[in-house]
Amino acid sequence: MNLIHAIFLGLIQGLTEFLPVSSTAHLSLAEHLMLGRGMPLAFDVLLHGGTLLALTVYFRTELRRVALGILGRDAQGRRLASWLLVAMLPTGVFAMATRHLKEISKEHLWVYGLGLILTAGLLAGANRRASARPGRPVEELGTWDALAVGTIQGLGGGFGLSRSGSTIAMGVFRGLALPASARFSFLLGIPTIAAAALVEARPLLKALLMGRPLTGELAFPPGSASPALLCGAGVAVAAISGYLAIGLLDRFTRRPRLMGFAAYCAGAGALMLGLGLLGTR
Repeated sequence: MNLIHAIFLGLIQGLTEFLPVSSTAHLSLAEHLMLGRGMPLAFDVLLHGGTLLALTVYFRTELRRVALGILGRDAQGRRLASWLLVAMLPTGVFAMATRHLKEISKEHLWVYGLGLILTAGLLAGANRRASARPGRPVEELGTWDALAVGTIQGLGGGFGLSRSGSTIAMGVFRGLALPASARFSFLLGIPTIAAAALVEARPLLKALLMGRPLTGELAFPPGSASPALLCGAGVAVAAISGYLAIGLLDRFTRRPRLMGFAAYCAGAGALMLGLGLLGTR
């Protein structure tokens, strides 16, 4: 693995984390095609650190309101913080319960193909629902709404089911307006990505900072450049491209325009399903 590989993977991560097309599926496909194998899950999660930075900068105003709400100085911010906490509960439970399966799935592209095809169905259904009725604003979010969004996020992330696509669709199915659902999905991504990065990338970061060789499941392909350089470049590119992708999807969800993403997911899913069953070599 060289610096060009790391930059390209960071670009894929940044663009596909927020566009509803599954960053995990695209990363896995790119890794298999370029390197002949999937990278360690910890490396993929570390790339999410770049997209976490992009989210934090883009939604700094909302995050300030949430912080003031936690301090008891903003009622709306306090409600939003409580719904984010509620949504994180099922996310954490189901994410940890399926963690091992998600690691195994990195070597099976057909799993990601099925996940993308399911994402396509969810996006198409959400687009029809949003076109038929306006939906509720994010201020009218309820406990069951937050639990439903958090559950599909915990179950889907890592299997090719787009995190942003599935959570936005679930919010719409629960009766939220498309822009409100997208906003909540974006904000929910902040604690979700942060938690995943802390859990999965901790061993990788510890080894890099202490200058220890990477072994076992943390090891990069033989002959790779410096892991610290590769991780740093990937994270930086993911942050920049992620910020641009957030703005793009933010504009696309102001009215129902998800069918293009649905068609892309269906096509990409069919491709990955075929490559997974036939082999990428």
